[in-house]
Amino acid sequence: MNVFARRLTALGSASLMSLAGISLGLTSNAQAAQVPGPIYKLASKPAVYVERHGTLHQIASVAMFYDLGYQWSQLHVVSQLPAPIGSPVKLFKLSTKPQVYLYQGGTLHWISSAQVFNAQGYQWDNVYDVAKLPAVIGSPVPQTSVLPREAVIMTGFPDVAVSLRKTFVIDAMKSNSNQVNSSYSGTASVTIVNNPGHLSVYNGSTWVSSGSVPVHYIHGQATIQVQGGSSPWGTISLKPSSQETGNFSNIQKIETVPNTTHQVGWRVFTPQGQPISGSHPAYSSSSSKTFVIEPVNAAGNIVTGTMADGVALMADPALTFCPRALTVCNTIGPYYLARHGKSFSYSGSLFESGTPMVFEVLPSSPSMAQVSQVTTGSGTSLSLSQPVPLMGTTQTVSGVNPNTSYTIKLQLFYAKGEPLTDLTTLSHLVPLSFTPKVLNASQRSSASTLGPATMGQTHIQIAYKSGSTAQVPDVLRLYGVIMSGDGVAPPSMSYLLYLITNVF
Repeated sequence: MNVFARRLTALGSASLMSLAGISLGLTSNAQAAQVPGPIYKLASKPAVYVERHGTLHQIASVAMFYDLGYQWSQLHVVSQLPAPIGSPVKLFKLSTKPQVYLYQGGTLHWISSAQVFNAQGYQWDNVYDVAKLPAVIGSPVPQTSVLPREAVIMTGFPDVAVSLRKTFVIDAMKSNSNQVNSSYSGTASVTIVNNPGHLSVYNGSTWVSSGSVPVHYIHGQATIQVQGGSSPWGTISLKPSSQETGNFSNIQKIETVPNTTHQVGWRVFTPQGQPISGSHPAYSSSSSKTFVIEPVNAAGNIVTGTMADGVALMADPALTFCPRALTVCNTIGPYYLARHGKSFSYSGSLFESGTPMVFEVLPSSPSMAQVSQVTTGSGTSLSLSQPVPLMGTTQTVSGVNPNTSYTIKLQLFYAKGEPLTDLTTLSHLVPLSFTPKVLNASQRSSASTLGPATMGQTHIQIAYKSGSTAQVPDVLRLYGVIMSGDGVAPPSMSYLLYLITNVF
C-alpha cells in the first residue's frame, strides 16, 4: 500500500467526514493554478478521485493531491461514486511553461511533440495545470518506430458502456516470454480486425471504426481509447502490432454493455478493492495470493449480483509453454457465485517471475433446462409432468389438441439447481443453444411445427403448432447444451430437453 492509501486508511471514514479540523502533518508547498474539479472517496476504500467531464480519475499520491491544489476539507466521502472511473490523473504542465508531462510509475516524462501526444490518444482538456510538478522528471517520451516483439491488450473486464469511452492498456512483451519488456519505448499501432458492433477507436485526432491507429509505448506500456457503440452487445476485435506477426491469439475482443448500475459481468479484485486489470495487473511470484471475484456493473464497479452462475476463471496472459488461444492452458478453476463475491487463492509459480497477469472471468453454460409452462392462445395452462432424467431430461404434457397453437416456456438452471435470473444479459456472455425440432414430424399428414426460441428476462418461449391427428404423440426436442470441441473433435450436444405430448 502506498503512502496515500496508508494515510487515508489510517484516517478512517469518520475522520474524513470532518477533515477541516484535522492536521495531517503535511503541508502544501504550492497550489495549482486552478483546482480541477470535485474530489471523492468511498468510505470503505482508500482511493481518491477527481471528477472531470463526467468521469472520475484517481489521484496517485499525496504530492499529486496537494499539487493539484486540494485540501483535505474538500474531500467528499460517499457510499457510491457519482460517475464511472476512467484513466488515472497523468498529464501535467506547469502554469508558466508549455511543456506537458506524462506521469507513469512515479516519474514524469516530457511529451516532446503534439504528434506524440495525439498518437497516444490523449486530450488537451485532460492536462492538469499545476504550480509545482508532482514527481521527478525522467527521460522524455521517445519517438522511435520499431515494433515490440509481442504485444497484449491487458484487460480482465473487456467491456465499455454504451456510447462511453474507456482506456485499455497494451503491454509490450519479451519474445517467447510473458514478461513485460520495460526497456521498450516506441511507436506501433493497433489494427481493428473486425467491428460488427460499430465501436470506435481514437487515432490521435478523431474516432475511427476501421483501419489502424497509432499507439506509443513508454517503458513497455501503451494505451488505447475505445468508445462503445450506440446499442449494447456489439463487439470490436483489436490486434496490437508486433514482430510476432503469426501470433493471432493476441487479438482482444471488446464488447459494448448496457450503461446500467446493475450487474453486467464479473471481474477480479484484490481484497482491498483494487481491480486486477489493465494498468493494475497482478504480478506472478512463488507465493500464493488471495483475490476476489466480484459482480460488477458497466463501469466495472462492484454491485450486488443479479446473476447466480458458475464461472470459469483464467489468468491471462496464458502460460508461456501453452498457446494463449487454448483456454484449457490457463484455466484456474470453476467457481460458483450468487449475489456477492468469492475469494480464491492463486499461485503464480508456473509463470516467470515478474509476469503481469489479469484475470478473465467467463460464465458457464446453464447445465439443465425444464419446461415450466405450456399454454393455449387464451392463456390456459396444460398439465405438465415433473422432469425425468432420461438422456437429458424428459417431460410429458397432456391436453394437446390437433391443429392448435401453444406457447412453451422454458426455465434454465445451473449445476447447483439455481434458476437463471438474468437471461437477457447472460445470453450475450455465453452461447445458449436452442434447436427446437419435432422428431416425428413425418408421421402426420400435416406436420407439427416448432418456431424459433425467443428470450425473455428469465424464460425462453417457443411457439408450438400441433399438426393433424395421428395415433402417436409428438416428441419435441427443445433445448441442447453444446460442449465445445478441443480443436480436434467437433462440438457435441451433451444435454437435451424433450417434451412428449399426449396422442391426438
